[in-house]
Amino acid sequence: MSFSNVSHALAQPVRYRVLTRYLARIGLAVIVLRLVPVSVSWLNGDRAFMINQLSTLAVLSAICLPLSRIQAPEDIKDNEVLVIFALSFFLSAASGCIPFIGEGLSDIDAFFEAVSAVTTTGLSTLSQIQQHSAGFLFARSWMQWYGGLGIVVFSIGLLFQDKGLAARRLAMGDIGDSRDILGNTRAHSVKLLTIYCALTVFAISLLLMAGAAPLSAVTHALSGISTGGFSIYDSSLAAIDQWSIQFMIVLCSVLGAVSLPFYYRFVQNGIQELSFNLEIRALLVLSILVIGLLFFCSGENDENTLLRLKHAVILGLSAQTTTGFANVDVGALDNASKLSLIFSMLVGGSIGSTAGGIKILRLLIVLRLLQFFIQRTALPAHAVLERHLNNGKLEFHEIEKALMLILIFIGTVLCSWLLFLIAGYEPLNALFEVVSACSTTGLSTGITRTGLEPELKIVLIVDMLLGRVEFLAFLIFLYPRTWIKVGS
Repeated sequence: MSFSNVSHALAQPVRYRVLTRYLARIGLAVIVLRLVPVSVSWLNGDRAFMINQLSTLAVLSAICLPLSRIQAPEDIKDNEVLVIFALSFFLSAASGCIPFIGEGLSDIDAFFEAVSAVTTTGLSTLSQIQQHSAGFLFARSWMQWYGGLGIVVFSIGLLFQDKGLAARRLAMGDIGDSRDILGNTRAHSVKLLTIYCALTVFAISLLLMAGAAPLSAVTHALSGISTGGFSIYDSSLAAIDQWSIQFMIVLCSVLGAVSLPFYYRFVQNGIQELSFNLEIRALLVLSILVIGLLFFCSGENDENTLLRLKHAVILGLSAQTTTGFANVDVGALDNASKLSLIFSMLVGGSIGSTAGGIKILRLLIVLRLLQFFIQRTALPAHAVLERHLNNGKLEFHEIEKALMLILIFIGTVLCSWLLFLIAGYEPLNALFEVVSACSTTGLSTGITRTGLEPELKIVLIVDMLLGRVEFLAFLIFLYPRTWIKVGS
């Protein structure tokens, strides 16, 4: 019997009862979370948006409550985790877009906005955003906030499947049996929630003390910590006159782009944790690099040196953390600046954070692999050279997975870019827009707008979902043997 036949015979499809129960429980958690924007709408006297939200939650409760009581096995398999991961974002966006339709958005724009929110992307087709109610503006940022928390919890849960280098670095204590994905994730969820809430409260307090208006402080803090990038202004941070407040908002984004378990380990180990964490140092180096490139690329402009530096700092940190706040017209930037931002968005932030992109750790793995090949050429053929990264051994499956995800990421970008080129969009701007969607950044050259062709809006929606579930879960979702058992 061939290996292929054996793998087909042993392949186990997902159990529908398990999927139904856990998706329903996630739905109940989302219902509780959405009571917060309902309360905000009520306090602001926005009765229409409040009623739209309550009606949606009532229907969702009627569906999720009975389904959450379905009897199903307590254990959960790897492919079931990945399918739940993929479906949870899609279903959350599908239910979240209904109140947006009641706010006057078209069906496709409402779904686009909801997907951009729960995936913490920040791309928006809306204009004159200030004309919408405070409840609507808060709901968008709040969706990004709890979407970011879900991303971190799910991502760390997936890493516990194999106890690789990433899982060892993200562990906050003993991760126990690597097969107990739910147990490990539950053990870490409370700590993650505590850290996430503490960072959020700190961010809101920081912005209020800096002089930001309450609605601006809360919404930008929520979008910043989640690296989502939704702003309550059409021109994003450019509408805020005080540069100090702009910088504080982007500082919140930097806090969100750092792995959440790092804060726990920092409290446990002190300042020495900085010397152990290669991702933090790499994030600093990459941020300085993109800021420097943006500063020098804008050297021919008439702006004074200090203003150029301010723009470079805000935009560079926003791109590297995949947040999407902007204080300049991105579409008006020169080609060199756009290419610098594209590279920055592609890399993204740390694993275990709310940031998107291919993640810094995977870039470091690729660079270490290149270094290994170069070193190997100078050694005897029989010499054994183990692959290590930051004092941790790199297993073959970790390298294989990193390279696979990077390849799929780039392939998705190229396929999506081709569709925009066929539609006649300028090549560099189209590439920028697609990379922004796939890396869940949200910076835009102006292509994403209400008048964008519906089929291209769908392309960006798919890109945002794929970028957030990191492609692997989507591939598992599409794999036929995930759903049916073929053969014996």
